Amino acid sequence: MKLERLILAMAEHEGWGALGDPKYPNGTRSYRHHNPGNLRVSPFAYKVIDNYAVFKNDAIGFLAFQWDILQKAKGNTSTGLGPNSTLRDLIFTWAPKSDGNDPEKYLADVVHNSGLPETLTLKELGA
Repeated sequence: MKLERLILAMAEHEGWGALGDPKYPNGTRSYRHHNPGNLRVSPFAYKVIDNYAVFKNDAIGFLAFQWDILQKAKGNTSTGLGPNSTLRDLIFTWAPKSDGNDPEKYLADVVHNSGLPETLTLKELGA
């Protein structure tokens, strides 16, 4: 399914699964906090550390990630995203340059790793 491919590609870019990397011997923040999307807030989080949500386990973290994207796809967030927003719009909102991100690189990674086009609309994710 497209949503799962997107989530896995975004999680990879966010540093999920870096356990064993010499640079991160204890895993990345994303991995340690069971937060594959590096969500800042979530109704599913049980606490927040350094402005990032922390989940009790990986399953809840992935559920929260999926829920967040689906809310954006439905236009239920303050981001301005909605059903007709594209994957490009999502990535540029998710990881803005103003936060020190490289949204073009992020988008290229997600497109490459998911096989989804940057023009894919959020309604096409199955929301």
